[in-house]
Amino acid sequence: MKEIGLIIDRYHLENKVAEFLKILKSKAKVSIYLEESYLLNIDNLNFDVDLFFVKGKGKLMIAMTRMIENETSIPIINSHKGIWISINRFMNSLILKKGGISVPDFSLNPSNCQSPFPNYIIKNIIDQKTYSFQPNILKEDGHIKVSDERAIEEVEGKDEKYQYLYYQMFIKSKWEYKVYGFGEDLYFYKQLPVLVNPNKMETRREIEEIPELKEIVLRAMKILDLKVASLDFLKSKEGQYYLTDINSTPNFNYIKDGPRIMVDFLIEQTRN
Repeated sequence: MKEIGLIIDRYHLENKVAEFLKILKSKAKVSIYLEESYLLNIDNLNFDVDLFFVKGKGKLMIAMTRMIENETSIPIINSHKGIWISINRFMNSLILKKGGISVPDFSLNPSNCQSPFPNYIIKNIIDQKTYSFQPNILKEDGHIKVSDERAIEEVEGKDEKYQYLYYQMFIKSKWEYKVYGFGEDLYFYKQLPVLVNPNKMETRREIEEIPELKEIVLRAMKILDLKVASLDFLKSKEGQYYLTDINSTPNFNYIKDGPRIMVDFLIEQTRN
């Protein structure tokens, strides 16, 4: 029986992976490395596992992922590069745009400067915490201005992290499209945008494959060195798809048979 190492934080372990772990333990031995309590002995790097899977994006998990990549030959999903670039909105916007992926226009500005776009969304620069998007919406003079409470708190709060704001040009779209990728296997969904209906699962529905999105998703995952991801798209009135967000630790509970799909993918990876 194969053995899989799960690198995870307490929040995900207690709230997001119960069904996944139940299925995984029926098909493989599982070793859990918990971010909040695991102390690594640098003198003993003989991990007795066939594959590592990272479910989370904390600093310690990324550091451990990088160490495993540098010091062992054990495959790991996802790479530290893929996780880090995915959570850094400004960095992944730059890299994806350079790679030919259509992303909304974006800017990283000092917090005391005005947005370069008349219609915009302010998002947190490093998307590392587990709390969700909390938008403040302002409509004035025919323009829409949205700011995520997390982004403002990180600049103006008592625990200031930086003095810059990440602006993303607002794309008006009837639907938000979400694609889950497990290697080359993709699953397509659409829902009303969160700004229209905050309960994203209420309107989510599975849809047929969209060839144009398939090509974009596979290329974006390759550029960012991701084997598992979820990607969000908006479609402009001109029919252009824009990649607005990418998540290296998708909640696979949101798709039909998601935990089983994730387990099957990991088991298959141990055979390759």
